[in-house]
Amino acid sequence: MNILVALSYYYPNISGLSIYAKTLSEELVKVGYKVTVLTSRHKPGFKHISQENGVRVKRLWTPFIFGRGPLMPTYPFEVVEEVLKSDIVNIHIPQFEGFFLALIAKIFHKKVVLTHHCDLSGWPGFLNRISEGAADISLLLMGKLADSIVVYTKDYADNSHYLKRFKNKLVYLLPPVKFPNSSEKRRGLGGNMKYKIGFAGRIAREKGISFLISATPYVEKEIGRNFKICIAGPGKEVVGGGIEKELSKLIKKHKNYLSFLGPLDQKHMAMFYNSIDVLVLPSTERLESFGFVQVEAMLSGCPVVASNLPGVRVPVKLTKMGEVVPVGNSEKIAESIVKVLKNRKKYVKAKHQIRQIFNWSDTIIRYEKIFKNLSL
Repeated sequence: MNILVALSYYYPNISGLSIYAKTLSEELVKVGYKVTVLTSRHKPGFKHISQENGVRVKRLWTPFIFGRGPLMPTYPFEVVEEVLKSDIVNIHIPQFEGFFLALIAKIFHKKVVLTHHCDLSGWPGFLNRISEGAADISLLLMGKLADSIVVYTKDYADNSHYLKRFKNKLVYLLPPVKFPNSSEKRRGLGGNMKYKIGFAGRIAREKGISFLISATPYVEKEIGRNFKICIAGPGKEVVGGGIEKELSKLIKKHKNYLSFLGPLDQKHMAMFYNSIDVLVLPSTERLESFGFVQVEAMLSGCPVVASNLPGVRVPVKLTKMGEVVPVGNSEKIAESIVKVLKNRKKYVKAKHQIRQIFNWSDTIIRYEKIFKNLSL
């Protein structure tokens, strides 16, 4: 079976969406599928067509990026060619251009599976409203054309105005989170500080990192100055990242408690999780629908403090391996950090217990069933 996977930005752009699509594509190849990824060539160094871990990746000419959306002038022509080769079209949303792909797929009687990663943000501003308004229309039409829509969690779907329109098409699948086994720690992380508080993710607005940094005085009040907030993740290197300027005053104010590590590969992320005492995911917007880093941390034996957002709260609620906190409340974030630090053994679960809940191979098997059922 030939599967066409479409998304706006593929790996090495780092986001939960791109990592999900990469894992799904490569695992489908391993069990015998032929997979083509159709995406943007958002950086000039990328090849038009390449083979990456068995996956054929086709990156289209992208002269402009409007907001977070890539503009690909040759997209209509490339889509027809790829749809004709495919049995199943798997579109990862949100993305604007996917409507044309879904329409062409239906014209040629191909089955369409949407993988929903998050709703749009609803950010203020004229350009944001224009781009998101166009994307809303596109997403609505894609939903109507889709045969199935894969969603991370029922919790997120129940709180999504978009997904509520397509309840009869929804399939709930926890994302395929793969992470290497490692007991190695990162030397020198946090210096000689007793406690290491971690953040992993893009330095982006929706990640709520300002609320974590602002929690510093409250943490200091409870445990003294013997801690460091270690921040791992890309900034302006990736699409949707790079708010360091917005945070500059806050960073300067609390610089003695902060350590910025930049983007890390999987090996070094494993070392990072093994070296911190708690991971904090203080996200504030519906652009965050789950938080892969939570599961990665839990698999490494690290408890989590996560925002009480639909979908984001699910890993903690399923595993009991952390605390859920009100959105955008630095004082409550600090209280939960301190609570976890002082009672850490209570929160840590064995890796096999976490893997029973978040089993990436089960997710791939479920995708296979969806594809096979649609092709009958």
